[in-house]
Amino acid sequence: MRLIVDSDGAIDDAAALLWLCGNPDIDIVAVTAVGGSVPAEQAAANLRVILEAAGADDVPVFVGSSPSGPAPRTRRPVTIHGHDGLADVRRPAARRPPETSRSATEALAEYCRDGIGVLALGPMTNLAAAVGSGAMQSAEARLTFMGGSAAAGGNARPSSEANIAHDPAAADTVLRSPWAEPPLMVGLDVTHAATFTEHEFAALMARQTPAAEFLADRLSFYQRNAGMLCAPGETPCHDLVAAMACADPTLLTSELLGVQVDVGGSSAWGATVVDMRPLARRVHKRPGGEEEGNAAGDGTPVRVALEADVDRFRSAVRTFFLNL
Repeated sequence: MRLIVDSDGAIDDAAALLWLCGNPDIDIVAVTAVGGSVPAEQAAANLRVILEAAGADDVPVFVGSSPSGPAPRTRRPVTIHGHDGLADVRRPAARRPPETSRSATEALAEYCRDGIGVLALGPMTNLAAAVGSGAMQSAEARLTFMGGSAAAGGNARPSSEANIAHDPAAADTVLRSPWAEPPLMVGLDVTHAATFTEHEFAALMARQTPAAEFLADRLSFYQRNAGMLCAPGETPCHDLVAAMACADPTLLTSELLGVQVDVGGSSAWGATVVDMRPLARRVHKRPGGEEEGNAAGDGTPVRVALEADVDRFRSAVRTFFLNL
């Protein structure tokens, strides 16, 4: 699978990219940096360090934008990701700087064609700009995004997941855009279920692989506060779940449902409103024979992940850390 990754360069993004770079079935053609947990420029610097730690020095990183449009008030996740987005752990400088030949918007427009996969791990600011430019052929690409929540509430706000809350208008634009198939939404419903336990952290702290060595101190920092909304003793790694599902959607159970992003100024600003009514969850056939969900409502059809194969996810994580 050829893939372009849009990321805000934080700790769970690092786990996702390291896993993707070690997957022989994935060819990352480019990474674009978006502001989220840290500003876009810091995200780009982090992404270069992550890719070089993964032995993927040749993958270009393009600098994008930080969200600047109207959005609900959220706090920077310093206690989860640190001030620099990677737990403030000392690290060597990247050997190669981010690209300056084009912006993230231009890179997305160039690469998003010919059936490429797009994996969005941060706010959708860059993707919305690329779609809005008219140069991006989204109808030729497939989108998987980490973000939103159907029934699990929010993390940045009571009903809003952080990536969507940072730029609700951008998420709305992207979801309304034509894609080769309905986007796959990997939200808190599954990332708060497919989590790390003490067994995954034990595998990590064995430091048996370069990926585990890079992630050990960072995920230990992340573990302190990232699991406050999960079951006791469990820690989410949101972007790693999304990366694994992008490579193999059978890891998750999803339904084609209508989704709308709340772009107003209410207490639900930034929420993904998923139409889960029984009538709307029925699958109908269009005249051409293809499936169509969202029988009633105004939402955009999105493949919403509702359940995860938790045991399979944790087994894959331990294999990743121990190189079994």
